[in-house]
Amino acid sequence: MPRPRRGLSDQQRAVLDRAWEAQLEAECAARERDELAREAVALGASWREIGAAVGISPQAAHRRYRADRR
Repeated sequence: MPRPRRGLSDQQRAVLDRAWEAQLEAECAARERDELAREAVALGASWREIGAAVGISPQAAHRRYRADRR
């Protein structure tokens, strides 16, 4: 998604830059959690262990893993 830049003040650009950075960090963190969960499944970890590691319930961990596999 391109960043709108024309016609913005320096302050508006700074706010947008921080928002883009925060969004990127959140997406990277989510991707890292998903990758960790996939690796844990491959190593035979339980859904309880995976959920605890990423801060969600075992049921939610299983749902996310199944959604990623589709």
